[in-house]
Amino acid sequence: MITWEPHFSVDRGVIDDDHHALIAIINEFVNPRIALPDALALGNVLLKLDRYTKMHLRREELLQIKIGFPHLDTHRQQHEALIARLNAMRRDFRLDAGPRQVAAAHRDVAALLDTWLTDHILQSDLRMRPYGAALRRGAAGFADLSRTDSTEL
Repeated sequence: MITWEPHFSVDRGVIDDDHHALIAIINEFVNPRIALPDALALGNVLLKLDRYTKMHLRREELLQIKIGFPHLDTHRQQHEALIARLNAMRRDFRLDAGPRQVAAAHRDVAALLDTWLTDHILQSDLRMRPYGAALRRGAAGFADLSRTDSTEL
């Protein structure tokens, strides 16, 4: 389980809101108090995570372009690597998987998410902190991702 820490804060705005939502999805995925999901439940969480992650990363990159973030290219490469890994995991996951395959897929994705999100926030996203006010201004009019399943920002 990941607990939001004040030092994770990037902009006190949409980026932090998105990170809170991603942490909630990850915690839903890795919650040890919930029984191991069946293949359908795991597939649904993977789809939810995939959609939200792609929307968030797209929004983050659009904001970085708007504010002239100097580390955009490196940041985009990290995002592309995560999306490729999630796509591969979703592609390899089968809804007819047996309990062992579901457990293995669950462990693999949980490990990736637990480390990637916190490492990415702490190592890469915090580089945006000095641009917090510009990020908040640039995000004016963006949709609240927690209230939409749309790909519109």
